[in-house]
Amino acid sequence: MKILILLFLIVNVFAQDKGSDAYKNKRYDAARLFYENILKSRDDDESAKYGLGVSAYKQNDIDTAVRSLKELKNIQNRDLASKSYYNLGNIMREAGDMEESLEYYKKAITLDPTDKDAKINFELLKQVIEQQDQQQDQQQDQQQDQQQDQQQDQQQDQQQDQQQDQQQNK
Repeated sequence: MKILILLFLIVNVFAQDKGSDAYKNKRYDAARLFYENILKSRDDDESAKYGLGVSAYKQNDIDTAVRSLKELKNIQNRDLASKSYYNLGNIMREAGDMEESLEYYKKAITLDPTDKDAKINFELLKQVIEQQDQQQDQQQDQQQDQQQDQQQDQQQDQQQDQQQDQQQNK
């Protein structure tokens, strides 16, 4: 019985290495298949969930990527959790959800303060959001100015019309 369990563990480790190798060689479909097979026998395998998530992300299967990576939010392995948050940040940024992306990058940095990529993405995204906010403020100011100008023009036109009417009535 012990030999059977040991053999099972060795096969899973070998499969994960094959999955990792396939991913590194940009064979995402093969990597994904390996990770899916591991999860069929061990659905709590955190490394396989991560591998499935990033492989699915590379294949543009965003739903599977997000689902797999979100399952790793509360795990004990801080490195794997940080990488998951980082990838979720990338996914949300690409989807246009800047605020959620920023939160994921922040969580990645909290778990791994040495993650330079997460720090860079966080700072760049923060700047983009600030610029967007400034542009929105400027647009609102311009719209208000235009509305005020239109109102003033209308009032002046009305006054001129009234003056002309008064002069014609004299």
